Amino acid sequence: MDSITLKYEVGPAEDPDEAFYPGALTDIKAKVFYSGKEIGTIGGIEVDRQRIGENSFHVAFDEHSGDMEWIGSVLLENKYGRTKLQSLRDGGDDNEFNFFYIDTFCMDKAVTSDMATFALRKFLHGERIKGTLSNGCWINSSVAYALEPVDSDGTQGKRKREDEDSNVYREIIPFLRNGFFQDTAIIGDDPENARILVGAVRDFEKNMMSESEAKAKASRLQKGGGGGKKMKGSDIEILNLVRNLVNENDEIMHMHAMRGVSSAMAGLTQYRPPAPPEDPTSEEQLRNMRQEIVRLQISGGSVARSGAIHAACEKNSLKVVELILQLDATSATAKDHLGRTPLIVAGINAAGRLSINGIDDTAVIDALLNAGAQKADVDSSNMTAYGHFKRKSSLYLQMTHYEHRHKITDLEHKLYPSGGPSLGDFSEGRGGRSGLVDYGPEDDEADREMGRGTYAYREGDY
Repeated sequence: MDSITLKYEVGPAEDPDEAFYPGALTDIKAKVFYSGKEIGTIGGIEVDRQRIGENSFHVAFDEHSGDMEWIGSVLLENKYGRTKLQSLRDGGDDNEFNFFYIDTFCMDKAVTSDMATFALRKFLHGERIKGTLSNGCWINSSVAYALEPVDSDGTQGKRKREDEDSNVYREIIPFLRNGFFQDTAIIGDDPENARILVGAVRDFEKNMMSESEAKAKASRLQKGGGGGKKMKGSDIEILNLVRNLVNENDEIMHMHAMRGVSSAMAGLTQYRPPAPPEDPTSEEQLRNMRQEIVRLQISGGSVARSGAIHAACEKNSLKVVELILQLDATSATAKDHLGRTPLIVAGINAAGRLSINGIDDTAVIDALLNAGAQKADVDSSNMTAYGHFKRKSSLYLQMTHYEHRHKITDLEHKLYPSGGPSLGDFSEGRGGRSGLVDYGPEDDEADREMGRGTYAYREGDY
């Protein structure tokens, strides 16, 4: 849309004399004009990642503002300012280039969705964000924007559906049409992160999304934890009730598992791994919990929505899992804010309980499968319970005696989806549109090559 023009205002985002890293943060604002008339403003903070010292990114962001601290800590790792999101890395983000946070997107009420969309596109593809590098690279290789918070009663969402010219509608649609997206990998840490939309070079270079497609995509955006299902007060009470009990009994089981370790460490006895501890949950505890949960269900609470079964699976509490399934059978397939089913959580927990004797206790997994849990269900990283167990169990394989390693294979077979592993299982959760990047192997190799730390080359390595 040639009728839209931008007039830039550029300056330091901080006082150069007080800035932690002078010149690293630049404030860029663009007044938007349509046929010569000012219709809005787009702007934000450009971060020159090459100007910020090692292990100082979060401090530098914190020095600027609370919003920058939030965005920086969620999206960038602290060491070199690299993206935490696999989706952005796949999209071309690289810490050799800048990062941009749009903190202002304000259009006059009369501005249509199309006008706002084209104004944002001109801003992204203009001289300050894309730039004019001779090699075709973008000056800023990734961009983020935080949507305005939705009212606790959901009134903004209602207004958006009723009035397509509302501020909310004109805020979300232009970003989605220009390639921005919501990555569920960051929502698990804090439901507030669902407000963050991100995009990288390859996302912005695609053809603009149609308005109808963007509207459909907007309706699927997560608004917070619980897979978009907001918990009520009674749900939280159910979750806390279950969590307190299973945590208490987990401590008892942990103490049982540690028996004999102290004397063995002192050399007084030979350590022998104890048999799997029995679930210490008493009949009285179960009876009291049942009464409380039923009372909360009557007052509108939902066992499935509360995520209580995930808490019980995380602590391998068989009796509590069985009680929850009796009270609400749909809990067997309920998903949490990471898209994980109880079976996925149980698979991850099982791998964490591997020892020299392998693993003998799979009763929670058996109970879930008998209740209708689906082996093929995937989480936000596109991984199944099988994929998670296989990936995590490989870390513990060497500590398991070879005579007991067949137990690991047996459990893999039990979790194996009938249609085979997902693509996320093959990639171990990496390379998809959602997932977090593990820079550990890269940093380990870099330290080794530079002669630093634990991984430095030593004499005799060659």
